[in-house]
Amino acid sequence: MTSSTTVAGTLVSWQNGIGDDKKYHIAHVSPAGVTLVRKLKDHSQWEALVGAAESSPADAPDLLKQSSQGTHYAPEDISKATYSKDLWQLTLFDRDGKKIKIPEGREQEQIFAAMKTHLGGVESEEEADAWSVIQGPLFIVSVIAVIGGFFIWFTSICEPNYEASGRRSGMKQLMNTIGYQIGPVWMSVIVGTLAAITLGGMTYQLIKRPIRQVLEYSA
Repeated sequence: MTSSTTVAGTLVSWQNGIGDDKKYHIAHVSPAGVTLVRKLKDHSQWEALVGAAESSPADAPDLLKQSSQGTHYAPEDISKATYSKDLWQLTLFDRDGKKIKIPEGREQEQIFAAMKTHLGGVESEEEADAWSVIQGPLFIVSVIAVIGGFFIWFTSICEPNYEASGRRSGMKQLMNTIGYQIGPVWMSVIVGTLAAITLGGMTYQLIKRPIRQVLEYSA
């Protein structure tokens, strides 16, 4: 992640995801508005854009808009911005109420702070709605269900007298041994416990209802 602030604006770049799912993002906030480049897959392209924007701060919005993933929102196009640190959710709203989601990352806090600095806005707070609270945990539970289901199935087919052969026989033998030792019953317990912890955290947040910071902009 890189972040820089000049008279011309604040530039923030970050990445999220792992492996082949890794995405790269850039945000530039200035009195001229907010420019976003989201979900780039090419690391070298991301580095080149960040380098160009840092080298020429005054031209950064125009340079970023030239990217195929670049979008620009002038101050008059933005009606509201909401940010919840607990939920890692930063969302902009245009004049038609359409949501513009900023990808997850601790850098969201810097972007929201930059909007306060460069664009002002009327500050307030509000409780997060139920959907904002549950969407993250529900996704995690679905992932646990899919991956957990596979592991439960895998442990059910492991055999005590299995003899691996062919390529990577050592790894196959090790996986079979571990799977047999755990067994489908204990694997079900592990998967169920992970799901229960996630759902418990979701329930706690639903009761607590995290607070979102709000910046509103008049037309």
